[in-house]
Amino acid sequence: MPPAGIESMSPEWFIQIGPFEALFLLALGFFGGLLSGFIGSGGAFVLTPGMMSIGAPGPIAIASNMCHKFPKAMIGAWRRAKIGHLDVKLATLMALSAIVGVQVGIYVQRLILMALGVTGTNLYVSMAFIIILPTVAAICLRDVIKARKYGLEDTEPRFAMKLEQKFRIPPMIHFKVARRTQSLWLTIPTGFGTGFLAATIAVGGFIGVPSMIYIIGAPSFVASGTELGIAFVMGSTGTWTWAYMVGAVDFRMTTLILAASLIGVQIGAVGTTYVRQYFIKLAMAVVMLLVTVSRACAVPGYLVDLGWISLDPTIRSVLDSLVLPIMTAAFLSVTPIVLIPMISVRRTLSRAGVLTQALVSPGHKKRLIPKTVLFGAITGINYYLLFRDPAAWPKFVTSIPHIAKTDPLMAIILATFGVVLLAIYWSIIHGNFAHCVLDLVKITSLKKEVAEIISKEGMPGLHKWISSARASSAGSSR
Repeated sequence: MPPAGIESMSPEWFIQIGPFEALFLLALGFFGGLLSGFIGSGGAFVLTPGMMSIGAPGPIAIASNMCHKFPKAMIGAWRRAKIGHLDVKLATLMALSAIVGVQVGIYVQRLILMALGVTGTNLYVSMAFIIILPTVAAICLRDVIKARKYGLEDTEPRFAMKLEQKFRIPPMIHFKVARRTQSLWLTIPTGFGTGFLAATIAVGGFIGVPSMIYIIGAPSFVASGTELGIAFVMGSTGTWTWAYMVGAVDFRMTTLILAASLIGVQIGAVGTTYVRQYFIKLAMAVVMLLVTVSRACAVPGYLVDLGWISLDPTIRSVLDSLVLPIMTAAFLSVTPIVLIPMISVRRTLSRAGVLTQALVSPGHKKRLIPKTVLFGAITGINYYLLFRDPAAWPKFVTSIPHIAKTDPLMAIILATFGVVLLAIYWSIIHGNFAHCVLDLVKITSLKKEVAEIISKEGMPGLHKWISSARASSAGSSR
């Protein structure tokens, strides 16, 4: 483990990735991606602790997660924009202040690293989770209970409505997709806080999404889609800074997570069209509470390592042994929330013979199989080159901060092309492969009018649409 007083990483602090680590990271990526696409967060409150639970130091887990997060967010934002869940104006304004928050956050993280070493950063990350996650989860659960009790599509953010009426400091900005008009001065602190947390603990979405819901007043599906756009901007700038200043990006972990998460994120994004909108908050709350418990089990060990408390070794061993299983339960828990409604709706439409009428047509209509093979082959070659020499990447990325001291321009080029643009290239290639695979198995969104009926009326509304679709088909066949 790196000692206190360090400024950048060294190759020996990067974990060895064997079969268990690889399989764990693939599973973590898929379920984290599923969660990310569904709730609009990068899923970092699962992914960062997940990487730490197999031995990755805090700074490397944070930096690697940011590197995985921004290209995945790019893919997810594109999918959500196609179904009208992304407010570009809101994303742009919040991203501007989020960039500043990212840079300040990385500076704070480096201060902690230099003062207390990796154990200190691990403790900081865990305490942030323990304080913030239950608070946000409680708010989300309150809204879920209220929405279910009164049969609502989602709860109306009353505080945001009051702000819209009373907080009228110019300039006032109209957000067309979010259907709100709010002061610019509300987006600035919200964006800064999102960026700050994203850089310091690799989590921004669970603050950004609730902030857009409860402060800006955006619907849940718009907030979750817009957050993906913000995540792309702050993730790309944060990744560059982590690579240039600290050399902490482990692209091996990043790409293993991306391998499955780029499929999971698209399934999650599609899944938002099959549910009532309060399900998004339910998924957030369940996962957040389980992650809180997992991180709480890890905290005593960090305090012992820092010499701040003493603890019976048996008790510590038991607590440490619970961290990984509870974390696994956290990222598995979102699966039924996303997939059960999707399977139920598709089965109902299929039995009624109107499934094709209800689905958005696949984006690739011609030569789908050749495209799948092509992008799959390129993806396979990319992974072979990266893992051919497992020590090559740690040596490369940790050399960047040292090069920056004597040749800043070369370090800028290496961080930009060797890390940020490489992650984008990797995501485009593998993202296309994932998209083709999903189109082959027809995992596509519901059409907007069908999704809106389900969101507002649930299954009774879907049955009304089926009756209408059948009547329309019968009329056209005469």
